Amino acid sequence: MTFNCYIDETGDEGINTGGTRWFILGAVIVPEQIDLKTSTMIPRIKQRLGKDPKRPLRWSQIRNHDKRLYIFSELLTEDWMFSCVATDKNHPFIAQGAGLHEKWKLYFYSTRLLLERLSWYARDNGGQKAKLIFEKRTNMDYKELEKYLQHLRRWIPPLKISWIHLDHDIEILSKEKSRMLQAADLVCGALSDALEYSQLGNIEPRYILELKDRIYRRRGNLFSYGLKFLHIKGNPLREHANEYPWLKII
Repeated sequence: MTFNCYIDETGDEGINTGGTRWFILGAVIVPEQIDLKTSTMIPRIKQRLGKDPKRPLRWSQIRNHDKRLYIFSELLTEDWMFSCVATDKNHPFIAQGAGLHEKWKLYFYSTRLLLERLSWYARDNGGQKAKLIFEKRTNMDYKELEKYLQHLRRWIPPLKISWIHLDHDIEILSKEKSRMLQAADLVCGALSDALEYSQLGNIEPRYILELKDRIYRRRGNLFSYGLKFLHIKGNPLREHANEYPWLKII
């Protein structure tokens, strides 16, 4: 059995550029044999909300609270899991470090950490493989991404990625061609709303809390698996619990 892992991001990668505070790279994980059935939740949502069936469903374009709650009630009718890597670009480890400021480096390093978790998920769920399906980004050179992944495979000493549980061939799709990449957009967007402050200084954690049982945990451990903070080693509650009290209950 293969797990299809649909990888999308939200937020921008620029550090000290005045963009978003958070960059999130996340994957919706679906067993291959139920992928088609699982994906039917997206056209159901579009039909109920009166959306064009040919246009991709995007979190940023749905601002109504009631509609957002409906979306997650529909997503929860199908079988999938989620894992992500979130980066606070204002954190001194990121803002003052030099290595992640170069083009694509934050995306690539987030990918490395996400691949660790996707390989562990496939390993821990029957010793299967994770197939990587990336959302096609207009500004990304995917040959460079493949070169980076090849570099990781040759890394000495070996990385924590369980390579035998990853399909080495990656797939690049647009959201127009993938319902499940649209689902990944929705879940990444929900997490972003819980972390990224609005212009009026508010965050909204209710959406991601609705989905908390779909975030990958191993033996109850969430923060090393389904919700990894790139800028923090260990438990993020030490640094973020006061600002984001919802982290204590997710």
